[in-house]
Amino acid sequence: MMSEKSIEIAMTKCIVWFYDGNSRTFYSRDRSHKKAKPNMALGIRRLEKMLLETFSGKWETAIIYENQENGRELAKYKRGVRV
Repeated sequence: MMSEKSIEIAMTKCIVWFYDGNSRTFYSRDRSHKKAKPNMALGIRRLEKMLLETFSGKWETAIIYENQENGRELAKYKRGVRV
């Protein structure tokens, strides 16, 4: 579980809809170490790895957004394939 501060500083978030009907929001980890500058590309790669390896075959749709009030859509996946 991520702390409130980690959620606030995350640059992206991923909303995943699973086959069992549940949905869940995951937040990116954008730093390689504690004192590193945030890197959005690193955070997106880590979210993609989570989707394609950790949850492989368990989800139907996933969308990665900027972690803001009305953040824009950055990537969309359907059944393991980027759309």
